[in-house]
Amino acid sequence: MPHQDDVGPSARAPEIHIVTPEDPSPSHPLSSRVPSPAGSSTSSANGNNRSTGRQDQHNSGHAKHASFALTVNDNDDDESEETPRSAAADLSPVSSDSVKEKPERTRKETGWMTKPMLLSSLRIRKILGHRYFSWVGPKLTWGNMKPVARGFFSSWVGLVLLLIIPVERALGQAAFFMLVVAFMLPPSQPVVQQCEVYLNLFFFNALAWAWVALGVFIAGKTRQPTDPAKIAAAEAKWAYLRDVSAREYQAKILYDATYLQAKPAVVCAIFLSVGTGAALWWKLRTQPSPATFPLVLSCVLIDIGMTTAVFYPYDLYTSGLLFFLPMAVQAALGIIASLFIFPESVGHSFQSKFPGIINPLAAAMKSIDDLFQQAKLDPLDSNGNSELLSAQDVSREKEFAAKLDDWAERSKDIRQQLLQSLAGLPPLRAQQRYLNVDFSYSRLSGEDLRTLFDLIALVQARSGGMAFFFDVIVTNARHTHLDSSAWSVHKIAQSRPASRPTSIRNESIDDSRRDSLADDAIPGDGAVTPPIDHDDSYDPSNHERSSYLSGKRLHFSAFLRKSGSSHALGRDKGSHVSLLDHLRKIQQPVGVYESTRYMDIEKNFASDTEHVLEQLNILARGCLPVIRSCEAALSTSTSWVSSVNRDRDLLPRRKGKNDMDEKSSGEGVNRLVQVTNDLQAALDEFCVARVEIIKPYRHLFDPNHPADEALHGPDKTNFRGLFQNFVAQYHLIEFTEALLNLLRHMQDIDKTRQKRRFWYPRLANLLAHLRHSHKERHLTDGDDGHDNDAAFARGDEDEYQLLGEVKKRNPEYKPFDNPYLDAISRLAGIADILGSRSFMYAIKAAVLGALTSLPNFIATSASFYYFNRGIWCTIMAQLTLAVFSGDTTVAWLGRVVASFWGCLFGMVVWYIGSASGQGNGYGLAAICAVTFPIAIFFRVHFPGQVLTAVMTPVTFGLVIGESTWMHVLSYFNGTIGPLTYAQWGWDVAWRRFLCVLIGITAAWIFSYIPPVYSAKRAIRSSYAQSINAAGSIFCDVLSHANDHRHHLEEDDELRKKLITWRSKLNKLGARHNFAASEYSLRGQWPEERYKALLDTLQDIFSLLSQLNHVLTQLDRPWRKALLDRTRLSDPIFLGDVLAVLSMCSTALRAGTALPQITPSPLVARFRMGKTKGLDLPHDPTDQSGELPSLVTVDVLESDNYLRYALGITTTFSLISRLDRIVVICKTLLGENFHISGLHLEQNHRV
Repeated sequence: MPHQDDVGPSARAPEIHIVTPEDPSPSHPLSSRVPSPAGSSTSSANGNNRSTGRQDQHNSGHAKHASFALTVNDNDDDESEETPRSAAADLSPVSSDSVKEKPERTRKETGWMTKPMLLSSLRIRKILGHRYFSWVGPKLTWGNMKPVARGFFSSWVGLVLLLIIPVERALGQAAFFMLVVAFMLPPSQPVVQQCEVYLNLFFFNALAWAWVALGVFIAGKTRQPTDPAKIAAAEAKWAYLRDVSAREYQAKILYDATYLQAKPAVVCAIFLSVGTGAALWWKLRTQPSPATFPLVLSCVLIDIGMTTAVFYPYDLYTSGLLFFLPMAVQAALGIIASLFIFPESVGHSFQSKFPGIINPLAAAMKSIDDLFQQAKLDPLDSNGNSELLSAQDVSREKEFAAKLDDWAERSKDIRQQLLQSLAGLPPLRAQQRYLNVDFSYSRLSGEDLRTLFDLIALVQARSGGMAFFFDVIVTNARHTHLDSSAWSVHKIAQSRPASRPTSIRNESIDDSRRDSLADDAIPGDGAVTPPIDHDDSYDPSNHERSSYLSGKRLHFSAFLRKSGSSHALGRDKGSHVSLLDHLRKIQQPVGVYESTRYMDIEKNFASDTEHVLEQLNILARGCLPVIRSCEAALSTSTSWVSSVNRDRDLLPRRKGKNDMDEKSSGEGVNRLVQVTNDLQAALDEFCVARVEIIKPYRHLFDPNHPADEALHGPDKTNFRGLFQNFVAQYHLIEFTEALLNLLRHMQDIDKTRQKRRFWYPRLANLLAHLRHSHKERHLTDGDDGHDNDAAFARGDEDEYQLLGEVKKRNPEYKPFDNPYLDAISRLAGIADILGSRSFMYAIKAAVLGALTSLPNFIATSASFYYFNRGIWCTIMAQLTLAVFSGDTTVAWLGRVVASFWGCLFGMVVWYIGSASGQGNGYGLAAICAVTFPIAIFFRVHFPGQVLTAVMTPVTFGLVIGESTWMHVLSYFNGTIGPLTYAQWGWDVAWRRFLCVLIGITAAWIFSYIPPVYSAKRAIRSSYAQSINAAGSIFCDVLSHANDHRHHLEEDDELRKKLITWRSKLNKLGARHNFAASEYSLRGQWPEERYKALLDTLQDIFSLLSQLNHVLTQLDRPWRKALLDRTRLSDPIFLGDVLAVLSMCSTALRAGTALPQITPSPLVARFRMGKTKGLDLPHDPTDQSGELPSLVTVDVLESDNYLRYALGITTTFSLISRLDRIVVICKTLLGENFHISGLHLEQNHRV
């Protein structure tokens, strides 16, 4: 029998037809009249019964389709009354008015009932379509109902056990906790994962019970004999219960604090606070993990055990059993449900999540198909007119701007669709480690699924490049390279007299023909950047540009207003004054220096945007066949994933059914082969046809090919569209090749895994899995300055390693020269843990637990605490307290809402099942059989916060469980009275809600007691850490690219770093809501600015991944040429880049302002390279001859030049994102080091 690690190779919405019957009888002259839509809707709203009734009345089988209307018309009945009777009816001797009026009256009554039925159905649809309930519909599938069935079985059987009196007596006083465990830990996961949760549950709760027993033992050593007078007073107080209920009489004496003493109470309080503090500390360090909820329940066990043991006059070591026994029984029910009620393997669950990645990609391909198809059918009308967008052709300008804006808007939506597939990766990565320990019966082993996931993840990663292309379109079309409020101030500064915002830097430019061409056009997101000082001296190329702009005047400001760019703000006459006053009232604009220089660069593209749409249309016509083939391939792969294990059966099938399954399986394989061949053919055709976009540029290199003036005009050639098309072509090829690899691997699996079999794990894998730590350190946890962020040492150093490894130093201490003293100093660093944020949280949680449980350990208040269920206050306070005050606020609000609805629904269900009495076991079991599936469905599938999904059904179950427990006690021949004031129904509900409110409010107040940690500061520090990590990975990418080997392999460790940090950023973005909940009188938290910083950092890590990938694809000569062209081999430029990264990271961490003048914008320094335009840098040290010395048409059409151009574009985009980070940090932190009288202009050449 094979092991799991053996290495191997859309639903359609139903259509609703509204049928209106029609009577074709010739005896009814009005029967041929077409019914109104209102009448059609009336008949349709009554359903099939009404339609059938009308067909019986009119004896008609003909049906007509009608449109749906929201109004109801009763004219049908009036028309029926006016219809003349037939001759046969007149001659009938038995006809009477009563007989004739009966069907008419029936139709009237039915029509009268139609209105409320229709309105009710519409109201229900409206309610279900609300965003609070819209998640329910997609979850109502057979696959999603299986875990609900398992959870319903375990919870409902647990309730039935509570209703059986002998079982309830055996379970003890806390038997109602069975329902708490049932709703908190429903058996909704695959068998292996659920067993791991229950294993953690038994382990941590057994450990907690041992801790309670130790505390009881030590407390017993401090106990003194109880004063007999005190015992006699208690017996006299409750003497009236001696003959009524002996057990209640003893319980009242016991829980009236008769035997409570100070010393044992102090010991129990200390053990309660220390035990719960340690459990909550470990929960903080490990969440989310399979041990999260078991650790919560272990806190509950410690609270119950220690608060109960203090009442007894002897050592009650079984106090932990009060909670442990019901928990164990409910866990056993969960294991039984997991094993025998629709058991699910990890492999099946893992495989079912694949469409979450593939389907968004298929939807994005469909959207790209629609966009490219429209571009193919509606190309730009190029008639060779030199006045293409002149001032005399305003309508054509508007048409062009509208089309380009439509491209930008639809490209933005497509980019979002492509990025939606990222949401399917984290659940698969979290579940991936269970594949090697899974037990399954299927065609695919755990290793097969792991390989499939790697290939699907690679397809998703390649789609990120296509998302980058559409982002380039949006950025270039709307000119939003920089995110800064200072964009709107640019025109203000420009409108001032004797002030022209130009660059304060200048460069010397070669006067060669190729450089002049490069100066005229630059790719917006990577390629060549133009000189800014074109007005300082006369230059032929600049004169050429000036004459071109005067002859072909593009109304750039109007276009920017059309495209929605922030450049257009303040362009109208007189508007700049009010805008400046408005900005001064809010905040002083920042980033004016960077914004002004960016405008100097971007305004050179005014003439470059004319032909962008035409170039996009050329791209669309070439890519359309491949896009359609990719869409078909993704849909087919989804179908294959869904059907690969459809035929798994333990029992042998009938021969006919087996033949049908084999036939459908063969069709699926043939379909897979067909789409693979079609996709390969489309890719091959595209690789040949992609050179069509280079034809307009042949005249630059071959005089035999004249320039196409209809596309470029007489004097101008645009490179921005060419580089933009190169981006799309490269990433489309990469995406298609990754998809082909996935399809071919699916074919190999179909050939090698033709039969189902049992897969089981190796013993070594099981042991390794149990030893594996589940701790996943959160980005905002443990950031106390102890992490070594700057460990950039490489293990493969060679003779070319000129710089030594880097290492962070402590500025307060110098290392000892003595190695023994140095070792002692390292050990002394362990004491720093005592001041860490997580340790201080553990101390606060322990103190809070002791304070909220203090009434239980004082004789005057112990009975009040016990009889009113004060233990709920302690439990809620401990579980609500969080590290950050904002997290505590969010938890407070969530617990209030969840507790309210849980208490309300629990109370309603109790009274429905028990009426006004004290309880009815049969009625309660019946109503819970209906409501428990709804509660489990909410617990398993609710898409909101986990706290809400857990707290609501847990409170619901607690109200029902405790009411049931008290009902059973009272029903037991009256010998056991209520042991608490919380009896059943309303008594339980309002006390539960009040205790929750008291506990969570205590936690919220306690969260503001020093030391107070702010989620805002933690998020800011985490972003600083992310920027620092981006710089570290950037250095690793360049270090890998500087390897002198001819061909490189992609670094797996580097790829894992990128994936890890992108995942951390996603978690960090989810914490913005917690920071926004920290209200302050100082002002609002700038969430939108941090959101912009998050988006920019996500783009940076994505671009670093793309840059690393393209560098590994280039051989050494081309790789070195790319580094030289982008100045990534220039130490001066790299110093500026790393200085910007370090400056932003340090400023964010410390909360200090940035200098007003910085090395940013880096794109201005990026364009200072010697190589311009389409040229290749010349390397005199290269003796291989692989790098062409002159760019020709053949070189331009080569794959190496395609990757080279993509590397330039990617680097430019990466550098521009760094500039964007500088401006965002300035909007957050402000500016300092102002220099007065400095004008952003230069009147001399360097």
